[in-house]
Amino acid sequence: MFSSFGQIAGRPQLLVLSLMIFAQGSAFGATIPYLSVTAIGTLGMSDQAFSLLVLVSSVTAVVISVSLGILSDLLGDRRYMLMAMSALGVIGYGAIYIFPSVPVFLGATSLVVPFFYATSSLLFASARLETGDIEPADAASINGTLRAIVSAAWVVTPAGLGLALGASGNMLGAWGLASLFCLFILICATFILKAPPSRPARDTSAPGFLAALKELGARDVLIRMVSIAAITSTLRLSGTVWPLILTLQLGGKTADVGLIAGMTALIEIPFMLIWAHLLKRHGIVGMIVTAALGYGGYMAALSFASAPWHIYALALPGAAFAAALLALPLSYFQDLFPGRPGLGTAFLPINSFLGNGINAAAFAVGSHYLGYSGSAWLGLVLAVFGVIGLLSVERRVARASSES
Repeated sequence: MFSSFGQIAGRPQLLVLSLMIFAQGSAFGATIPYLSVTAIGTLGMSDQAFSLLVLVSSVTAVVISVSLGILSDLLGDRRYMLMAMSALGVIGYGAIYIFPSVPVFLGATSLVVPFFYATSSLLFASARLETGDIEPADAASINGTLRAIVSAAWVVTPAGLGLALGASGNMLGAWGLASLFCLFILICATFILKAPPSRPARDTSAPGFLAALKELGARDVLIRMVSIAAITSTLRLSGTVWPLILTLQLGGKTADVGLIAGMTALIEIPFMLIWAHLLKRHGIVGMIVTAALGYGGYMAALSFASAPWHIYALALPGAAFAAALLALPLSYFQDLFPGRPGLGTAFLPINSFLGNGINAAAFAVGSHYLGYSGSAWLGLVLAVFGVIGLLSVERRVARASSES
């Protein structure tokens, strides 16, 4: 299970990239959990303005990440993009910390920081190229390990900031820390990362920018995107529903919410490593299907909870299956476009955007007509629909390949 760590440590460039990925995850983990508290509570932004900000920044991040992912495949050397995007991160996060005001927060969060979000796709695409000379199963296993590093950053950084700044009630320092993490990425990209020894090998008939965009609209690709988004939206729906069931229906406390969330995040990390190791022996589609149905079952079980300890008990199986749904889609999307890791990795922000939209719709309908416990059943429905869509397209593609 720990062989992936040995492979990362044995490749200096991959080790540097893993540290940069941890820093990128830490920058996100330092600010995203405190976004609403800082915008509304500290700076006095209205609820409506904050909702609009979240929508605009999400759309901007998707457009930028997809565009830069495709361009990075055409350019080959991603260091210059990483330098530019991390420098914008330093500026965006730093401006919010140094000049805390609603106009600065709006401008930086909607127009500048989304460029830094693209470093996630660029870093994972760079890591994929570093593993291009090893077996695909081993490369996918390393991907899963790197995804676990992001989760570790999300465990460590928000908890540390909460302890350091929570008593003050002002979390603006988180943006200052995020700026420093961006600076670390900028330094690594400028002085430590090396240029590819040669232009990465790729099919000379591979499409250009506009043709690559058209590929995203192909029927089979769209079905895959929507299917994976439906599956991963169960994670977001669960994160919305179980705290409400716990506190409003079962008499749990807000302290229980924080404890269960932290415990779940910690449990997910070793399970991500386990799933990554299993990739060496099992197909990725079968593993995603298994995890999706398992997590759907976990959400159905949430609806039967009648005491707070039931939510605690369900955290272990929930985290085990969630770990796969967090770690595996990255490798799945990258495998769709071998030789073009930028395009494959750019599916992640699209998946996140679609998943958020599906979650919002499911929760709105479920909470209105079914209540919070009933809404949990929609997680199982989404998982089943996602699995059906994914298996149907994979079988059709396999049948077409065999016939040709």
